[in-house]
Amino acid sequence: MPPQNQATSATTHPITQQTNQAALPALNASLSSARAWSERNVLSITTGAVLRKFTWTGQGLVTTGLQDLRNDKHWAHAGCNQEVADWHFPGLTEGDAHLRTLTAVPSTDEGFTSEHLAVVAEIAYPETGITLKFVIWAYPDAPGLRTQLWLKGNTLSNSGNAAAEKDLSLSVLSGKICTQPSNAQQTSPYAAHSIQAPERVDLKVEGLKQDRHYKALTTCWATGDAASLSINALSLDGESRAIVVPPVECHSNADGPVPLSMGFDIPENVRAANSVHIQIKREQGASVSASELWIYESGATPAADTLDHSNERILELIQSAPEGYHLAAYLDYACPAEDSANTSERRVDYLPVLDGQLTGFGYFNNTQNRHTEAHHISRQERLTTNEVDWASVLFVETKSGGLAWVKESHKCVNRPGVDTGNFVRDAAGLHNYGSALSGEFITSDYRWCWASWVVLYPESTADARELAMKQFDRARFPVDATRDIWVKANTWGSGDNNQESVAKASEEEVLQELESVSDLGIDLLQIDDGWQKGRTTEPDAKTHEWQTREDWYPNGWSRLRKAAAEKKIQLGLWTAYTAKLEDLKRNFDEGGFVTWKYDFAHIDNYENLFHHWNKFRDFILYTDHQARMALDVTENAPRFGYFWARDFGCIWLANRKPNYPVKTIPKPTLLLRENRELAEYINLNKFELPIQNFDRVNPQESDASLYGASYGVALGLMGIPTFFQTTYYYQNTSRDSVRELVSIYKKEQAALYHRYVFAIGDEPNRAAWSGFQWMHPESQTGYLLIFRERQNTETTRSLKLRGSQLGKQLKLTDLRTGHASQQTLDQEGRITLAIERPADFVFLKYKRI
Repeated sequence: MPPQNQATSATTHPITQQTNQAALPALNASLSSARAWSERNVLSITTGAVLRKFTWTGQGLVTTGLQDLRNDKHWAHAGCNQEVADWHFPGLTEGDAHLRTLTAVPSTDEGFTSEHLAVVAEIAYPETGITLKFVIWAYPDAPGLRTQLWLKGNTLSNSGNAAAEKDLSLSVLSGKICTQPSNAQQTSPYAAHSIQAPERVDLKVEGLKQDRHYKALTTCWATGDAASLSINALSLDGESRAIVVPPVECHSNADGPVPLSMGFDIPENVRAANSVHIQIKREQGASVSASELWIYESGATPAADTLDHSNERILELIQSAPEGYHLAAYLDYACPAEDSANTSERRVDYLPVLDGQLTGFGYFNNTQNRHTEAHHISRQERLTTNEVDWASVLFVETKSGGLAWVKESHKCVNRPGVDTGNFVRDAAGLHNYGSALSGEFITSDYRWCWASWVVLYPESTADARELAMKQFDRARFPVDATRDIWVKANTWGSGDNNQESVAKASEEEVLQELESVSDLGIDLLQIDDGWQKGRTTEPDAKTHEWQTREDWYPNGWSRLRKAAAEKKIQLGLWTAYTAKLEDLKRNFDEGGFVTWKYDFAHIDNYENLFHHWNKFRDFILYTDHQARMALDVTENAPRFGYFWARDFGCIWLANRKPNYPVKTIPKPTLLLRENRELAEYINLNKFELPIQNFDRVNPQESDASLYGASYGVALGLMGIPTFFQTTYYYQNTSRDSVRELVSIYKKEQAALYHRYVFAIGDEPNRAAWSGFQWMHPESQTGYLLIFRERQNTETTRSLKLRGSQLGKQLKLTDLRTGHASQQTLDQEGRITLAIERPADFVFLKYKRI
C-alpha cells in the first residue's frame, strides 16, 4: 500500500469545478494494498496498482483523476468539458444532491467475489425523490476498479421480484426483405412486402405461455416449376422437430404466384423456453416466400393491446379468430428487425480521458449456430468513430499504456440485451451509457445498474492487455478449489434426437453412466433434461414439473445419490429457467446436486434480470455456496452473456453433438479456434468446454474421427472439461487413452487453475501448430498444450511463448511420456517442439532454470 504522502501526492492535473465544493466526511480505510481516503472534497481510492480520484461537486461524484501507479501514467485530461457526476439519469438524478453517508469496509459480497475494500457513497436527490448508492470495489493489487450504481425512490414501478410476463413477439431469423411487383400485390393485398429465400424462411415466436394453446397462420408461396413447400416447427435448440404442414403444391396464375394461407397448431414438444422456430421450406421450385405470420392464443380475452387496432387487416384477423382463441401477434415483414436501436440516455460511468486509439471488443452468443468457418465467437475492431454500441469492452491505448473499460452486462455482439447502451467519446471524455435499470423499474428498495470495470495496463501490448483483463476477471470472478474444479460429464450429448437424449436421464441409464464416469476418473455426472415430471403425461405434470418422474425414479433421488456417494462421484442437474427457487432448493436437499445447468432463459427486461439474479443469489446462499450454476450462451435469445453472472458459477459455452443437429457436429479446427478466441480476455476456467466422442462423430460432416478420442478430450482441458456425451460409448483403446489423459490432467488441475491461459502458435486452419500456455507472472512454472493439426506436414515447430519472466533456460517435462529435456529460448522467446504424427498433441510442464 502506498504511504499516505505518496498516495495523496499522486494527483492529476487539477480540473476546475463550477459547483458546490463542500468537504467530504472524513474517511481513511484500507485492506492490504487497497485504500480509500478523503481530503477536502476529493475521494481517492487505490488498489496499490491503480488510483482513481472523485471530486464532490454538490450534484454527485465525478472522476477527476485516474493513474497507473506502476508507470506513473496519468489518464485524466485537464482540458475536459467537465461533467458534474460520473452518472446521469435524466429526470432522476437532477438538482442539488445530499451526501448522506460515505463508508469503506472489507467485503466479499457475501462470498460471491474476492475480498476487496467496498467504498459506498449514499447520495440523495431531494428534487426527484431518488436515492443513489455509488459502490466502488478495490481489490488489493488488482489492475483496476469496479464501480456500480444502485437506485431507489418513489417512482411508478412494476412490482416485486417476479419475472415480468413477456408479450408474444414475432421476428425473422433468415430471409431477404422484398417488395412484390404490383401484379403480385393485386393477387394478395397483404403481400406488398415478403421475406424470400432460395431454400427456407426462418421465423421465431417468443413469449408463449405454458398454460395456453396456439394456432399459427402464415401467407406463403413457392415459385418455379412444380413448386411446393412445407412447414416445420422446431425448438430453438433444434433438438425437437415437428412437420406441421406436409409438402403442398403451389400454383401460379397470370398475375404471378398464388399465396397460400397455411395454418397449424404449435406442438407443445417444440416450445422450449416458451419459444418456437418456424421454418417455411421449399420442397421443389426456385425459391420460397412468406408475407405474413399471425398467432392466435387460447383464452377468451381481447386481442393483444400491442396490436394496431386501426389496421384493417388486423381487424379482419381479430374477427376471424377461431372459437376460444384471440389474436395475440401479427407480423407483415415490412419491419422484421429483431432488436431496436441499442441507445440509452442513462450514463453509469464517466472518465475524463481524451487521448488514445479506441478499439471495441465483444463476444457473440448463439454458439450453437456459429460453429462454421465463416463465424467467429469474438469481434475486435479498431474504431474509426467515437461511438460503439456492439462492444462489451472499450480499449483506449497510447504509446505509454492502455485502459480497458468493461460493461459488466449480458451484452453480446449480436444481441444487445437490456439497455446495455454504448460507449461514446466527446469533448468531455469517455461515457459509458446503458444502465439496465430505468425509472419504471425503480422501487422503494435499492436496485442495481450494470457495473463497469476500469482496468489499466502499463504497456500497449497484447500480452499486457490480455494479462490485465484476466487478472481483474479472476479477482471479480474467483475460482474456489473446493467447489469450482471438476471434470464433468453430462447425459444429453450423444442422442441423435430429442427422444434419445431424454432417455439418457432415466435412473437405469444414469446408474450405468455412473459406472463409466467412475472408471474414466470423471468427478461429476450431471443429469440433463428428461428426469422431471414435466416430461410426462401424468395429471400433475404441469403443477409439479420439477419433481422426479415416478416411472423412472420411484424412490426419488435416494438410489442414485447413494450409488454416487459410494463411487465418490458428485452429481449435477439440469433445469429450465421456469424452475422456481423452491424447486431448486428441494432438489438440492433431496439429491445433493452441486452444479446446475440453467437453460432456455429469455431475459428481455429489467424485471427478468433482477428476478434471475435474486433467484441465483438466494439459492447459492441457501446451499452455503455448495451449489454452482452453469449459464449458457448457446442461442441468440438474450441470456447471461460473458461478463455478467459468473459470480454464480460458470458459462456453458456450446452444445456439440456427434450427428444431430447438424449445426452442432464438432469440427476439431473450429473447437480449437473458438477456445483460442474465448481465451483472449477472460479466464477459461469459468467456462464449460464441450468434449465429444470423436469416434462417433459423423464422418460426412466432420474430420473429427481422424483425430482420435484423446485429442477430443485435450481440446477441453483449457477450461472446465465437460464430457457432453454418454461416456460408456468409449471403447477399447479409445477408452484407455481417455482414462490415461484424464488421470494426467487431474494431477495438474489445481496448478493449471491457478494460472492464466493464453493462446500461442498459429491460427487453426487444419494444418497449423496451435495451442495454449498456462502462466502466472509470479510463478517459475507453467504448462503448454500444443496441437498439430491433421494436414500439417512439419514434425517440429518453433513457437513464441508468453511472458518475459520465462528467462533463457527451461526444463520441459512431457506429462504423457515423462520424458524431460532442456531448451534455450532464442532472442524472441521461442522454443522448438516436436510432434511426430499429425492429429496429435503434446502436454508439457515447464520450469525456469
